[in-house]
Amino acid sequence: MLRAPFCAGLFTALMLLPACSSSSHTSVDAVTAREQSAADTLKERYKGVVLGTDVQNRTLAVYIDVNSMYSMDEQSEADMKAQALALWKRTWSSAHPHKHGVLRLSLRDYYGKELYSASTRV
Repeated sequence: MLRAPFCAGLFTALMLLPACSSSSHTSVDAVTAREQSAADTLKERYKGVVLGTDVQNRTLAVYIDVNSMYSMDEQSEADMKAQALALWKRTWSSAHPHKHGVLRLSLRDYYGKELYSASTRV
């Protein structure tokens, strides 16, 4: 059986947990929002092909219109993929200075099926 002072102390500790983690959670959200904003520039650059982007930790998912992408000539498609990966590398590196790892680019169709992926080290 738990005693009342223990329960009160446990309750207080549990109530303080969200307050302790909220500042780091907010900073992570701000970083992700900046990364997402930078990734969204792909929608302007490749209007009609890139429908959306989603930053997922070290992966940038780029949602594309498959028909529009396959209508591009091979060089334009290769350039788009290379530019998206380079943008992701620059964006992630500036948001996470002095950190290293493997970044991933994933091109996906409307249903989320991966059509292409590439990775790079930072």
